[in-house]
Amino acid sequence: MNEKYISQENKLNETLKKLVIARIEASMSPMLKLSIGSDGSLTKEQMINHVRDGDNIGRRIIQTHLNFVKAQATGHLIAALNTVQ
Repeated sequence: MNEKYISQENKLNETLKKLVIARIEASMSPMLKLSIGSDGSLTKEQMINHVRDGDNIGRRIIQTHLNFVKAQATGHLIAALNTVQ
């Protein structure tokens, strides 16, 4: 891999981290906890720390947010909500 590609990938990763952290800060109450599989419950601050660190849990949180945004953008979220009665 060349250095330019690695630099662009690092910038993208940092941008995604900032986006997800902003979404968590804006939409999650500090009183709530999120359970991620067998990793236990995470507070808002713990989620933000994992995203900042870029560890396995942080990457899963980022991927979940990306999946949600993609579902919104493609209309899949609205279609799924419209099927709920």
